Amino acid sequence: MATATAPLAQHLKARYLAYRATADFDAKGLFYSDSCLQVCRPQPSYAAQDRATIVQYLREAAAGGLDLATSPTQQAPQMKGCTIRLATADEFEFASDEATLPAGFTAAELKLKAQAEGWVGTRVDLWSESPEDESREMLVKVKYWWRRENGEWVQILHDIMYMGPHDGTQGTDGEVL
Repeated sequence: MATATAPLAQHLKARYLAYRATADFDAKGLFYSDSCLQVCRPQPSYAAQDRATIVQYLREAAAGGLDLATSPTQQAPQMKGCTIRLATADEFEFASDEATLPAGFTAAELKLKAQAEGWVGTRVDLWSESPEDESREMLVKVKYWWRRENGEWVQILHDIMYMGPHDGTQGTDGEVL
C-alpha cells in the first residue's frame, strides 16, 4: 500500500466527490481503470473483472434489477449520506478467497498486486434514509482502492464489505460529505 500524504488524501476525496456527482454511467466508468475489479463480500457473485461489468451493474442497480431493492419493480434506494477517509494499515486486507476468486484473484494475490502497484485505499460508507419506510433504508460499506495510471488516480478495486440495513454506524466513520 502506498503512503498517502495529506494532499493525496484531499485529491482522492475530490476525485470520489466528482465520481459520486457523475450521473451518467459511462462517464462514471471513466473514473475506473479498464481493469478495475469488484469484490462483494456479502454477495460474491456480484464480483467483476473489468470496468464494463461494473458499469453494467450500476445500470442494473439503478433499474432495480439487482437484489438491492425490496422487490424487482422498485428502484434501489438513493444514497443520501456519505463518509470518506483513508483506509488504515489494518484495513490493508482483501477479504477471503471465497469473496475474491469470482473477481479472478485470491486474497493474497490481490494484496501482492496492491503492494507492487502502490494502491491507496479509501473507506467509504454510503447510506439511504427513508423516514416513511425504514425497511427501504440501506447502508453500504466499501473500500475503494486507487492506482495511479497515466498521471491520474483511478479506481482499481471496489471491495464491498457490507450491504444491508442501517447498523448504527452510518455517519460515524470518516468525514461526512
